[in-house]
Amino acid sequence: MKKHNDVTISFSKRHHFGCVYREYQPEDIEVLKRVGKRIRFLREEKGMSQHDLSIEADIPKTQVGRVERAENNTSLVTLNRMAKALEVPLHALFLQED
Repeated sequence: MKKHNDVTISFSKRHHFGCVYREYQPEDIEVLKRVGKRIRFLREEKGMSQHDLSIEADIPKTQVGRVERAENNTSLVTLNRMAKALEVPLHALFLQED
C-alpha cells in the first residue's frame, strides 16, 4: 500500500459488481497530477477561485479541489465543463506547458 494525499492506494486488483478493476498505478497518478496542476494553473491565470470555477462549470467546489489535488479521477464530461469555464479547449487541460 502507498499513501497519496491522505488516500490509501493499493496496487492490487479489486472487484466491483463482478468486474475486476486494477488500482491506480504510478503512471495513472502522474496523469491525474499533471491534469490537476494544469487546471489549477489555468484557473489562477484567469484570476478565478475554486468557487468561481465550480459555479461556471456547474460542479461542486469540493470536486474542483479534489481534481486539482489529484484525489479524484473525474469524468470527461466534468473536464469538458471545466475547460469551457476556463475558456480553453478540452485538450488544453492535458498540455504540459505551464
